[in-house]
Amino acid sequence: MQSHKEEIKLFLTQNFIDILLISETQFTNKNYVSIPRYKLYFTSHPDGTAHQGTAILIKETIENYELLKYEEDSIQATSIKVK
Repeated sequence: MQSHKEEIKLFLTQNFIDILLISETQFTNKNYVSIPRYKLYFTSHPDGTAHQGTAILIKETIENYELLKYEEDSIQATSIKVK
């Protein structure tokens, strides 16, 4: 996903996206992206390597909080609650 950061920023801006759901992020606790004006929540693979994973990008102006992550070998899920 790091290689697509500029493409994602452009997509968010051009399409007025408030919340973006992302699969196959390949994030780890040391390797993830940051997008200005968006909060990132992500769940990486439990073995700590860069494969699988999910993420949610949400505008900082939207009130929200993260729910429990589901982090198993076969599936990873990121959840938030939006007020």
